[in-house]
Amino acid sequence: MLTRLYVDNFRCLVNFELKLDRLNLLMGENGSGKTTVFEVLRRLQGFIGGRLNTDEAFPLEDLTRWQQQLNVQRFEVEFQAEKDVYCYSLTVWHDLDQAVGIVAQEKLLINNSLLFEAKEGSAQLYDDEFTLEAQFPAALFQSGIAAFQEERSGLGLLNRFHKQIARITIIRPVPATMGSESKGDERRLSIDAGNFASWYRYLSQEHQGNILELTQQLRDVIPGFDSFSLREAGEKVRVLKVLMRNAKDAKPLPYNFSELSDWQRQLILLYTLLYGVKGEGYCLFLDEPDNYVALREIQPWLTSLQDACGNEISQAVLISHHPEITDYLAASKGRWFERPDNGPVRVKDMPPPTDGLTASETIARGWVE
Repeated sequence: MLTRLYVDNFRCLVNFELKLDRLNLLMGENGSGKTTVFEVLRRLQGFIGGRLNTDEAFPLEDLTRWQQQLNVQRFEVEFQAEKDVYCYSLTVWHDLDQAVGIVAQEKLLINNSLLFEAKEGSAQLYDDEFTLEAQFPAALFQSGIAAFQEERSGLGLLNRFHKQIARITIIRPVPATMGSESKGDERRLSIDAGNFASWYRYLSQEHQGNILELTQQLRDVIPGFDSFSLREAGEKVRVLKVLMRNAKDAKPLPYNFSELSDWQRQLILLYTLLYGVKGEGYCLFLDEPDNYVALREIQPWLTSLQDACGNEISQAVLISHHPEITDYLAASKGRWFERPDNGPVRVKDMPPPTDGLTASETIARGWVE
């Protein structure tokens, strides 16, 4: 799981540090930097995975606005993988005249032992015995470790780090974008979950046992839900349908996934995130998962989420203003974000409620100090 994130000189994040547990709730006023944290992780994931270069992941306009003449950005992430601790750090230097970002340093340690380092034009790669495996020119605009994602003898520690990064799932769900048609299976869910049908298609092939358990869970939480179906609709094209019953003994009727209401699609997504990837060690970062979902529906999901953390999934980090989620998690799992005078973000543990109020009531009255 991800245990620590450090960011300096990215938008409102200046000398910013966030420490995380298995289950976390990020809270604070709108504009206090919570979603920016998720965005940094998304950019780092794309960069380390080789999908984004420096200009795509860290463009010049994302330098902190009030200190744009400071042209160096720094990022650090720490992961706990069983008993091992990975520490990845990246420094990006921006040429303000040419408006380009250059990798000044990239480093990966495990338990304080070096696995990779790139700086001053040279890169060194170390094997599982911490012996120099290769030395080569450092990439200026891409991650140097992005080329070593495939299984390779002697590089198991580096490969495990890539798997940890790939298992970060950052979602800001928009049910209206979740269509029915799939032109192929996709193992990565898009940030808005718009490719849910293709992601479900992948899960149905690779994790059939999980889908059976998911189906049973959805029967318990969505009235009338019976099962999923993928119907052919042309060469390689499938349409995701949901079979629903409108009476206890009635024959289930097929509906295109896009015909379901927003709350039905949102709830299906939330439970699929818990049960569809069960046992795969995913780290879920969910921005406002409670949108479109009623109070009585979010509590059972929260209970399932808490039970799953550290077991079916590795970690969950939520951003939410929902009173039910706040009162359930704030006291023990809450992190409070604040940004006084539109300046840098600071974060602290959520203080206990005062005068017998719930956490959500304390926040609503503006009494968080």
